[in-house]
Amino acid sequence: MTVDTDILTLGAADWGRGSVVRLGTVLAFHAERCRVQVRISGGDQDGVQTGWLPWATWAAGHLRVWSPPAQGEQCLVLAPSGDLAQAVAVPAVFQQRGAFPAPSDHPEHTLLLWDDGGYIRYERDTHRLILHAPCVVRIEGDLLVTGDVFAGGVSLRKHRHIGVEVGPGISGVPTGGEEPACR
Repeated sequence: MTVDTDILTLGAADWGRGSVVRLGTVLAFHAERCRVQVRISGGDQDGVQTGWLPWATWAAGHLRVWSPPAQGEQCLVLAPSGDLAQAVAVPAVFQQRGAFPAPSDHPEHTLLLWDDGGYIRYERDTHRLILHAPCVVRIEGDLLVTGDVFAGGVSLRKHRHIGVEVGPGISGVPTGGEEPACR
């Protein structure tokens, strides 16, 4: 009988597959090294604790996103051929009954939500972008707005002044308002 070595048998293809992708929970985060330690779910109660693994992010080239995984966040551990020395943690697996549930269940919304209550939400169904900050939104640099701006129900373009005489004069400087408590 001749054996073709170019054809993988099912047993050979399955070699090491059982430990290639595993579900785990972030135990610790090292900011300077961009590494996490993960407890990998296992058959036993305790599972296995990894060494310091690099973690994947949204982008790490021309655009770089810093959104470190949180302690207790679920993640996937990808280990080529089951080798934890080559493993990478891929964070962001929602826990509907855990510490980090999905922040929305609306299929037409894209939402970034921070644990202090700040969020950015785009609603594809209404074509609105909503930015919410618990304190202040600070823009450093110029702001160019092609539409109108509303504050407290008053239009920047269409508001009227009372007590000002019509003519070539210029009204006085704006008055009122206070700096926000937090900047």
